[in-house]
Amino acid sequence: MSLAARDNFRGRPQLRLVQGSFRPVISPADWQRVASAIVACTHELAKHLLDQRWVRVDEALRERRELLAGMGRMLLDADGRRCLLSLEQAAAESERAIDAMMNSPRAR
Repeated sequence: MSLAARDNFRGRPQLRLVQGSFRPVISPADWQRVASAIVACTHELAKHLLDQRWVRVDEALRERRELLAGMGRMLLDADGRRCLLSLEQAAAESERAIDAMMNSPRAR
């Protein structure tokens, strides 16, 4: 902090806002935690599919969609946006596969 010659050295220090924003700053660690939760949710979803716990499959799908939507609302840097795009593509692909499994004649 630099003080001009005319500033009063004995008075209360004054802070000046140089640059700011009312938006929250998202650090890479924040979106990485959410991305990690999405991957963990996908792992849990796979376990429920293998164990044929269909109610849990639906819950895990909803939870993963909510996490993806929450990450989509974050202010992301370039790496975060690429990560989100990859996770959304993988989630869409897995949901198509799950729909195909659920609608196959063997599932009935």
